Amino acid sequence: AENAHQRRRLGAEEYSAVLKNTKLLQKAGFETEDFGNGTVVVRTVPTLLIGADTESAVTEAAASLAEKGLVEIEALDRIYHTVACKAAIKAGSKTTPAELLLLAKRALESDDVRYCPHGRPVAFEITRHELEKQFGRIQ
Repeated sequence: AENAHQRRRLGAEEYSAVLKNTKLLQKAGFETEDFGNGTVVVRTVPTLLIGADTESAVTEAAASLAEKGLVEIEALDRIYHTVACKAAIKAGSKTTPAELLLLAKRALESDDVRYCPHGRPVAFEITRHELEKQFGRIQ
């Protein structure tokens, strides 16, 4: 985890949920503290979020915690998905050719990198026939 020291104002339900779930947030790498008036101080964030959109990650984590009927493991899973999504390389991100090559190798060589945090595939296989059909080479 990395020190963050950011203040974040939340809606009433989210604020209450964060205060009730500080231990669960700590399991996910967030150290939070009550700052009063619907505001929490985020002292630590997961290392994955360094340089990412930590503010919206905290807000989404709070919203997950505020959702009714979720058991702890479900809430923790949603927080992990939020962290993974916020830390992911997005379209338009600045990356070097070496970083892209390393990312492609990891995705193609590792069975644990098949889907994004939302369940969408990160790669798929297409046959030569399907490719040629797309370019109008065959019917």
